[in-house]
Amino acid sequence: MKASLRMILSIILITLTSLGCNTSSEGGNDGDLLYVAIGASDAVGIGANPLTNGYVFKIRDSLEDGSFNVELRNLGILGAELDRIKLAVEILLSDIGSGLVGNPDLITIWVGANDIIEGVQPEEFESNLESVLVQLLTETSAFIVIANIPDLTQLPEFIKNPSDNVTIERINAFNAIIESLAVEFDLPLVDLFAEPIDDMFVSQDGFHPSNEGHQRIADLFLEVILPEF
Repeated sequence: MKASLRMILSIILITLTSLGCNTSSEGGNDGDLLYVAIGASDAVGIGANPLTNGYVFKIRDSLEDGSFNVELRNLGILGAELDRIKLAVEILLSDIGSGLVGNPDLITIWVGANDIIEGVQPEEFESNLESVLVQLLTETSAFIVIANIPDLTQLPEFIKNPSDNVTIERINAFNAIIESLAVEFDLPLVDLFAEPIDDMFVSQDGFHPSNEGHQRIADLFLEVILPEF
């Protein structure tokens, strides 16, 4: 991707994050909840129309329907692999440590698809994910929920344009890492791999979730989140 396009996408992301944040909570009230979403394009809402129909915003909306004042910090980064997402997490934790941002109550994590697509080795992904989780668990008191990776080979994009990087073997290897670390750190796992890939859940680009897909992902996260809150 050319530098100019990256800059444009970054501006879009910053604008979206500002629009997606409910900053009405002032902190310290029983009904206040700080939600941090960690992910890539899906966390931004790509595939949904409008973007605020994305799964992260649907999770926020459901929590607000439950009488919480939700402040959303969306760390979704368009097209990002985990090494870039890790840097964003480190900046967030630095802001928390300096008091610029409060301690999150809820963190959702959905990463790994772009790493598979771009040919990142499982060992590198495992090292990055373990580092992210250790930092979050050490430096926050948040309830953390992590999702695994759907069967990307069943998406229209990769049925039409198969990739040597996007294989069921690599998806299984990445999911084994996610599931192993979820067990190691006692984190609830949202099993997106078990979900069938239905055309209605995929947007017109053949890759990202549609409005219905984003809603389904949100519902699966909320099955874990709502009993906790």
